[in-house]
Amino acid sequence: MIILGLNYFHPDSSACILKNGKLIAAVEEERFVRIKHFSGFPENSINFCLKILKIEISDIDIVALNYNPKSNIRDKIIYSLKNIYKFSTLKKIYNQKNKSKNQNELEIFLKKKNFKGKIINVEHHLSHLYSSLSFSNFKNCIGLTIDGFGDFCSMVSYVCNENQIKPIKKVLFPHSLGIFYQATTQFLGFKNYGDEYKLMGLASYGKPKYLDQFSDIVKYSKSNYFLLNLKYFTHHSDNKFKYFFENGIPKFNDLFSNRFVEKFGNCRNSNDDITQHHMDIACSMQNHFENIIFKILNQLYDEYKIENLCLSGGCAFNSKLNGLLKDKTKFKNIYIHPNAGDAGGSIGASMYVNSLKNNKKRNVDINSSYLGPEYSNEYIKKILDNRNDIKNFKIKYLNDEEIYKTTAKKISENHVIGWFKGRMEWGPRALGNRSILANPINKNIKDILNIKIKLREKFRPFAPAILFDHKEKYFEIDYHSPFMLNVVQAKEISKIKIPAVVHVDNTCRVQTVKQNENKHFYNLINEFYKITNVPVLVNTSFNENEPIVQNPEEALNCFLRTNMDFLVLENWTISR
Repeated sequence: MIILGLNYFHPDSSACILKNGKLIAAVEEERFVRIKHFSGFPENSINFCLKILKIEISDIDIVALNYNPKSNIRDKIIYSLKNIYKFSTLKKIYNQKNKSKNQNELEIFLKKKNFKGKIINVEHHLSHLYSSLSFSNFKNCIGLTIDGFGDFCSMVSYVCNENQIKPIKKVLFPHSLGIFYQATTQFLGFKNYGDEYKLMGLASYGKPKYLDQFSDIVKYSKSNYFLLNLKYFTHHSDNKFKYFFENGIPKFNDLFSNRFVEKFGNCRNSNDDITQHHMDIACSMQNHFENIIFKILNQLYDEYKIENLCLSGGCAFNSKLNGLLKDKTKFKNIYIHPNAGDAGGSIGASMYVNSLKNNKKRNVDINSSYLGPEYSNEYIKKILDNRNDIKNFKIKYLNDEEIYKTTAKKISENHVIGWFKGRMEWGPRALGNRSILANPINKNIKDILNIKIKLREKFRPFAPAILFDHKEKYFEIDYHSPFMLNVVQAKEISKIKIPAVVHVDNTCRVQTVKQNENKHFYNLINEFYKITNVPVLVNTSFNENEPIVQNPEEALNCFLRTNMDFLVLENWTISR
């Protein structure tokens, strides 16, 4: 059985493909069209998935969508009837019609390609759940999904056993922790969709001075999990509020109301200086966000006494929260999918459908992060032979051992490296296959990276990738963190030996690397370890204010327009 999973009705459109329960490929459309968080039809992603299996759309049995217009239909009707006088309600009905139109367009596309299978719509949060559950290897667990909104819902808790998934409680529109986080992000001057990670980085520079103020904006509730004070938000009532897609890019008006301004002062414009006041707001908001989720999770643990947790939804990308889960909650084992947001819903929807076709038994698949395109050395050679703009560069073909040694030596000499090797990562993090790498020993390397390539805000940290067996020497972590989703405390040795990756609050967003999961990246770090006695590299995404590079041409272009020193394209190397 072949299942094509799609995220098409939300930002970060994507596609994946399963064959007999095994995940074969997954990719986000933004990597092809080069538009961050692209929300249009994922035709390139679909074609890639088909190409991997060497099949046509006519060979697909089921198309699974992470959206179901029938979900929570009773609640939608009740809310609409109560609020029919509100212009925002009419807009929600209009958006629902747009989703139906999109599905009709999908059906027309599939019909033209001779598709004879079924389209199955899967509730949005159930898709989120299955994106993590299907890879967790937990026989039983608590599931918690947290996002902005999907299918009229922003949070769902579940009890998950081997053959049964039971919802516990839902948080419905208009209450949402995702909206709370996004509204504060906008207030601080970060207006683009997906900018929440900037607030998270900024929070480390502040103090939680405004916890009381945020407690008035969002309150924990044992019976409802949490409630927004809707006076501070616009998404549910303001006639001026808009959420739309412009050339595939998600766009929002401000989600915060004038009440927010009355409480915290004028909002920051994107070009304004960042002050201590802004840092304190970010810190207070992050703390309050964390505290509410910790209370919800501990409530769930106390009620069900299950030690395993699957977390998913866009809010599961909050790595500061994730790094504290073991200390602040009673859960012993935690799994978060590397693409926990809407894009990952394509996998979640297809995994859920697969479980239905398998008598509700969950196939656990360990291949969850290296699922994108890869390119042969022969393909790359043709590109290099036809590029006149690299004729004056040093181009060499090296075997793997030579690649590891040469690259590790250059990193130790403070060169900045573009590393393009193997299948592209699934999710927003570069995990060693489409990475820019640098020397963590050099305390100035962060500034060097920003000057040479990244051109990003100074308050944002860079992450360490460390050999798994050395993690506890450098960081307060006793578990595997392969997807760079956890911020943890740095030990004293890290501040001394690898200052480039230690954030202002003495934390690091750590990636632990095992040889059986990424042989090339592991061997490169190990070679650097032999030279420097430090088993760590600075690992940041291979891009420059764009989606992560997908193919060798994009990697070359990024290399040429920046001051990167050395480029690895599989076994080809290019140096200035």
